[in-house]
Parts: sequence; C-alpha cells; structure tokens
Amino acid sequence: MTKILAFCTASAEELPRAALEVLAAGRQLGDKLDGTLQAVLLGPNVEGQAERLVHHGADEVFVVSHPRLQVHEADVMVGAMEALVEELSPDVILFPHDELGGGNVAPRLAYRLNTGIITDCTGFEVQSDNIRWLRPVYGGKAMATMVANGPVQMATTRARAFEPLEADATRQGQVQTVEIDVDSISSSVSLVERTQEEMEGISVDQAQIIVCGGRGMEEEESFVALEKLAGVLGAAVAGSRPAADLGWVTHSQLIGQTGKIVAPNLYIAVGISGAPQHMAGAGASKTIVAINKDEDAPIFKLAHIGIVDEWQNVIEPFTDACKDLVSSSD
Repeated sequence: MTKILAFCTASAEELPRAALEVLAAGRQLGDKLDGTLQAVLLGPNVEGQAERLVHHGADEVFVVSHPRLQVHEADVMVGAMEALVEELSPDVILFPHDELGGGNVAPRLAYRLNTGIITDCTGFEVQSDNIRWLRPVYGGKAMATMVANGPVQMATTRARAFEPLEADATRQGQVQTVEIDVDSISSSVSLVERTQEEMEGISVDQAQIIVCGGRGMEEEESFVALEKLAGVLGAAVAGSRPAADLGWVTHSQLIGQTGKIVAPNLYIAVGISGAPQHMAGAGASKTIVAINKDEDAPIFKLAHIGIVDEWQNVIEPFTDACKDLVSSSD
C-alpha cells in the first residue's frame, strides 16, 4: 500500500490553512492510489491539533513537539523530517509551497534523500500507479506534466490549489507522538532576535478577495484608495514587485514569482501590466479584474473583466457601488 506523508506545522493555538490544503491534496492522491495518508505535525505544544488533522483527512498523525520548532529554523525542520522519513519510509512526501515548507525544507530534504522534487503543483494524474504532477508554466499560460525520479516522490502544492476538506468529527485515525532528539540537530543559523511585522487588515495568505496595486498607481499615497475599496469588500491589499521595491507595500504583501502565490476568488489588479513574473503569483485566481489605462497591457489577455481607463476614474465610483451592494445585502 502506498504511504503518503504530508508535512504540517502548527502552533498550540492555530492550525494554518496550508496544513489543511496539503492534507486535502494527500487525501485525493491517497484515494487514487488506494494508499494511506500520514501527516507529520511539527511545532511547540501542538499535540492538541493532531485530532484535527484526522478530522480533515489523515489516517495517521505523527506528532513532533519541541520548543525549537517554534522559530521555524529550516535546518532543524529538515533534520526532524529526515529522521521521520527514515523511520516511516513513505513513498510520497507532500509539502505546502510556502516559505518554510516548499521554500526551505522540501528542497533540502530532497537533496539529502537523493531524490527529485516537483514544486508548485496544482494537481496530479495517476496512471498505472505512476504519479504525473501538474504545474503551471510560462506565467500560467501552459500546464506542464512532470515526473519525479528517485526513491521517494516529493512535491510541493500551490496555495489555494486544493480546497481543505470539511472537518468530520466522527472520522477515526491513529495519533502517535514521535520522540526525536531535536536538541542534537545542528543549525547553521543562530537566532538573534525575533520581530513581527505589524500589519493591518486581512493577510494576503488568507484573503478570498485581493486588491493589488502596481507601478501605475504612481505613488504610495494612491494606495489609500485601494485600502478603502478593500475595507468595503473585506479584502487584503497587495502590490506588485515595483510597488514593493518602491516601498509602497511591504514584502509580506508582494504577489508574484518572487513573492506570494495566491488564488483568491476575486483578484482586482490596478495599474499592473501583467508581466509573467507577476501573473505567476496571481494567475490561478478564480476571477481577475484588471484596471489599466494601456489597452495593450498583457494582463487583459488573462483577465476575466477588463477596464481600460485611468485608475482614478474607476476606483472611487467602483468603491461607492460596492458600498451600495454591501448595504443592500445587509
């Protein structure tokens, strides 16, 4: 029987959506392969979250709880995962394609296991028990089918590509605490100080609606208009690479190939040309609305709704119309 291992992290208070999404991907794959879905849960004092993983699709949960796992040191996570893989011998390992799992732990673990890895997957096909991983290429304009070579299949799953399963409190599964000597795992990085970026409003990672501004906004003060629209819609505010480089938005709000990869239900792009590097981060959005004064902007080829005009002529009346809609629905 195929054993699929999903990489999940949590805190004592929160089980992030990324963990639930990678579980959903693992459950789908497990059903197609008639396999077992195992989940590894890493973090400090996370034992209380283990049953939730069972309710969301896991057959077995292996808990590794340790204070060093709180700061998300990649070296420590890799060491813990390497020890677990040696003990569990999974056939497939899935990671969320986020900064920690897909960006740091997964590639290092693949190197240590001498196996291939397919990153940023949005789906898969199973043919005669062989997995063919699907991932967008060329800024979402095409879909590549890829096969991982090596003793273990490894892949990372794009955010929002898999919808978390509804929790089933009656679902049964095994939960086991695994003892790993985390203190003995060496790290090339020493923690000097922890800082937390202050952020108002909804996180880009969690938002179902995103209002994103680009170079066409012309100045930082213009983002006030986007914040007003976001406030009406219950949306997150984000920016393209030029907006981030100019300091108009923080790095945590950057969407694109070198920033966050998102797939909200609604993505409103204002003053964004739609370069492949940006659309690699936003192209999977369910509905894309583009506002740009350049009728030849590449983003109009991908947008579901396009408005050719100066953004100043559009955002205020659009915000007012949204207010009326919200008020009428209350």
